[in-house]
Amino acid sequence: MSRRPSIGHERPLRGGTVLAVFLSCMPVLAAPEAPPNPTPNVLIHASRLLDVRTGKILTDQAILVEGQRIKEVGAAASVGSHAGPDTRRIELGTAAVLPGLVDAHVHLLSNWKDESPVSSLRTSSPQGALWGVHNAQTYLSEGFTTLRDACESDAQYGQFALRDSIAKGLIQGPRIVSAGGCVSVTGGHGDADFLAPNWALPRQPNLADSPDEIATIVRRDLKYGADWIKLMATGGVGDVLSDYRVQELSEAQMAKAVEIAHRAGRHVMAHAEGTEGIKAAVRAGVDSIEHGTMLDEEGAALMERTGGFGGVAGGDHQRRNAARVGRSDRQRGGRQIR
Repeated sequence: MSRRPSIGHERPLRGGTVLAVFLSCMPVLAAPEAPPNPTPNVLIHASRLLDVRTGKILTDQAILVEGQRIKEVGAAASVGSHAGPDTRRIELGTAAVLPGLVDAHVHLLSNWKDESPVSSLRTSSPQGALWGVHNAQTYLSEGFTTLRDACESDAQYGQFALRDSIAKGLIQGPRIVSAGGCVSVTGGHGDADFLAPNWALPRQPNLADSPDEIATIVRRDLKYGADWIKLMATGGVGDVLSDYRVQELSEAQMAKAVEIAHRAGRHVMAHAEGTEGIKAAVRAGVDSIEHGTMLDEEGAALMERTGGFGGVAGGDHQRRNAARVGRSDRQRGGRQIR
C-alpha cells in the first residue's frame, strides 16, 4: 500500500519551486476553539496558480482568506481590491499554488519504517497515536490536506483522538475522517492474532462471526466517534491467516453493518479483493469498495447500478497480484464507472 504517493503534473512548471499552499486545510491550522484574538485575514499573491477544473496554469492570481475560510480566488488586481487595510499579505514570487490534495485510504497509527509483526505487537496505543501525529504531519508537509483513515487495529481508537486534536487546533495536521476498527471474522484479514493457540492474544473487539456480533461492533465504533465503518469482506494480500481471493464476511453480516451505519448517517467501506467478496459487499449496500483487485465485469456493472464506488489503494501491488493469478490485461487495466 502506498501511503505517501508521488505527485505528477501534465504540464511542467518552470522558473521556480512549486509551493503547495494548502487551501483546504486552513480550518485545521487555525488556533484552538474560542481563540483570544480573531484569525487575521490573509491575501496570498501567486505568479502562477493551478486551476484543477480546467487543467490550466493561471498567472498573476490572488487568494483572499477571511478568518478560517477562503473567500475569493482570482485575478490579483480584482481580489486584492477587496482586501482590507489590516489584511496580512503574502508574496510567493515565482512559486506556483495548487489546491490541497486528498488521500482517501490511509492507516496512520503505525510505524511506516518497520511494519513487521514484532513492531506491530510492540506498539502500544499511545505510541500508535504518536506515530499518527508524525505520519499526519508528514502528509501535510507534502500537500495533503484531507485524509480518510481506513481503519486501525487500536481498540482504544487513537485515530479518533488524532482526528479530534487536529480539528481543535491542538496539533497541526490534515483534516481527517476516520473509520473505527477493522471489522473482521475470526482468522480473517483484520485478525491481528496469528500466534499459536498456546500464545493466543485476548480476543479483540473488532472480530465478529455473526450478524449480531457485527451489530455490536458497529455500534461500538459509532459510540466512540467513527465517521466510517470498515468491513473486511475478503482476505488480504500477504496475510498469514487468509487468502485475498476468498470472501470472509457473509453478505448478511455486511448488510447488518450497512443497516446500522446508514441509520446513524454514516457510510461503510469494504476491503474487498476477491471477485465474490466484492459482489457480496456491493449487494449488501456498502458505499465504497477498497482495492477491488479481482473486480470483474459483472461486479463493475453491479456497482454502476447501485451507485457504489471503488477506491484503488496500493494499485501497483494489486495489479501484480492480479497478474499472478491469471487475470487478462484487459481486466487488469480496469475501466471507469461513471
